[in-house]
Amino acid sequence: MSLMKIGLAQINSKVGDIRGNTAKILDAVNKLRQAEIVVFPELAITGYPPEDLLYDPDFLAAAREHVDKLLKELPPDQVVVFGAPVAYEGALYNCAIAAHGGRLVAVHRKVALPNYGVFDEKRYFTAGTKGTVIRFANASVGVVVCEDLWHEDSPVAWEAEEGASVIISINASPFELNKAVQRLEVLRKHATTLGVYIVYVNIVGGQDGLIFDGGSMVISPSGELLSALPFFEEAFHVIDLPNESAAEKQLTLGTSKCNVVDLELPLSEEQGQHEQVVLRYDEMEVLYKALSLALRDYVEKQGFPGVIVPISGGIDSALVATLAVDALGAQRVKLLYMPTRFNSPASLEDAKLVAENLKVPLDVIDIDGIFDSFSSALREHWAKTDFDAADENLQARIRANVAFYLSNHTGYLVLSCSNKSEAAVGYGTIYGDMAGGFAPLKDVLKTQVYALARYRNSISAVIPERVLSREPSAELRPNQKDQDVLPPYPILDAFLEDFVVNKVSRSELVRKYGRDITKKVMGMIKAAEFKRRQAPIGPKVSERCFGKDWRMPVVNGFAPDVESDDF
Repeated sequence: MSLMKIGLAQINSKVGDIRGNTAKILDAVNKLRQAEIVVFPELAITGYPPEDLLYDPDFLAAAREHVDKLLKELPPDQVVVFGAPVAYEGALYNCAIAAHGGRLVAVHRKVALPNYGVFDEKRYFTAGTKGTVIRFANASVGVVVCEDLWHEDSPVAWEAEEGASVIISINASPFELNKAVQRLEVLRKHATTLGVYIVYVNIVGGQDGLIFDGGSMVISPSGELLSALPFFEEAFHVIDLPNESAAEKQLTLGTSKCNVVDLELPLSEEQGQHEQVVLRYDEMEVLYKALSLALRDYVEKQGFPGVIVPISGGIDSALVATLAVDALGAQRVKLLYMPTRFNSPASLEDAKLVAENLKVPLDVIDIDGIFDSFSSALREHWAKTDFDAADENLQARIRANVAFYLSNHTGYLVLSCSNKSEAAVGYGTIYGDMAGGFAPLKDVLKTQVYALARYRNSISAVIPERVLSREPSAELRPNQKDQDVLPPYPILDAFLEDFVVNKVSRSELVRKYGRDITKKVMGMIKAAEFKRRQAPIGPKVSERCFGKDWRMPVVNGFAPDVESDDF
């Protein structure tokens, strides 16, 4: 029985920063010098997903250059496995590269290319056709890339048949609520069915609308979780794994499903010990940390000095302000309150209290005079006498103008405080409260907003109880309430979860929610599509968000008759 020392390098790569990512890999290898094999995530060289950068010949040339640089600069006594795009005979592959002694010893071409949800890998890559096994002097190790793990007839099974007793998987698996639990189940199934150890290394960090949560782990052949790296932060860990040699395993040799590389390198004979780890997973804690990471990485990777939060005294902006301070620090957050005659004194009091609790100054700019100036000029021109949605939306758009004036003046990024429930039904002003450079709550339902606020208050009470208990209102006309036009949020959010995420049929929606609510909400969802197309990006946290997951036409003539008995 031999023993191998495997280093897990859970790093935060930045898409396109090939030079910086290469330096990060070299730095991580130095942190893991005691490891014999060091494992990095999928496309660690380029960051994930590089999208149409993969069509840029200069980008691909830079990636090749830095792979060569790594081969020269990596320690000669370690095997280092990392992800990079590799061009071969006119095709581009998503690869796991194994390097040792200044040379490339193995390349695994990703076999299963995901092409659903947020993934478009078939747009860029050609699929590999074989597994990859590296045979050391006294051990056999298989290598796969991410989606290769999620199928039964896959390189994982082929490599186990070829004698690998450890499978290394490099990954760029995006965060969704409870996905970590699902991953663990998939890994356990492979490990126990095939009798292998699985070393799963995932990338961490925010990238545009995606969050990568890390959560790298090692699973034993009995399904035990032997190691679990933290979520949402870079982490490094070395684990000792016992490994059967090829001679000790029952092999199905001569298979055409694997490329086998012989590397006459002995692995350690030292004894190692490990204990089973328990995966701790609190839904709201995980969601809060995910949103914080997404916001911090978007701001820092883009080079913004800080953020501006137009705060209203309501729950959404209070949560966004708190997230911003937790992610960036109070010194990098500006709070802006812009009342008109329709804002209640309580809203200002609550906005001030949030600012005080967060230790952030609050700028108050009364926009009533600006509103009067706009309103009188416009009303006079069209001889308008009634007060309608145009007057409501005018206030929101004035606020956006003021926020973006401050953004231009300071270089700070304006955050939109719009949530998924409002975006779904169009309950927001395009170019007004929907405006911003980043929307942290884009994929967060209103009921989740409240749950997140209560979670954050359990750490320290920063969001006033009145903000949590007061009935939601846009405060754009006297005595306005959200539920004047919307179903109660618990009902609306359940409907959205059913229709948007779970793709429940219309007939089933009518059965569950009634014809009136179904007709109204589906009509609002359809009518708001043009708004959502122009909304800022924000982090995906659900199985289906408004973005790459949701590709509805704006011009859409499909309108099933909800009054029909056949609906």
